[in-house]
Amino acid sequence: MRFLWLLMYSLLCAILLACFSNIHDISKYIFSLGALYVGMRFFRRFEQIGFRIWFIVISVLFYFIFSLIYALYTQLGITAP
Repeated sequence: MRFLWLLMYSLLCAILLACFSNIHDISKYIFSLGALYVGMRFFRRFEQIGFRIWFIVISVLFYFIFSLIYALYTQLGITAP
């Protein structure tokens, strides 16, 4: 169950960071604060150093995956019908 929480927190943090890096408006800082808040909630909930390290590693991996998907999406120019 704790592994599922780790994945969910990491996924949410990665999505917020990907939104922060891809939005070019002043509202992008809301996503940055959201990612900071999610990280603080995770660190408060799980005090083991191993879980904290895995949270950071998995979040960064998910962030790179989502950024790659977004970059491919924008380069392909896929539009809605």
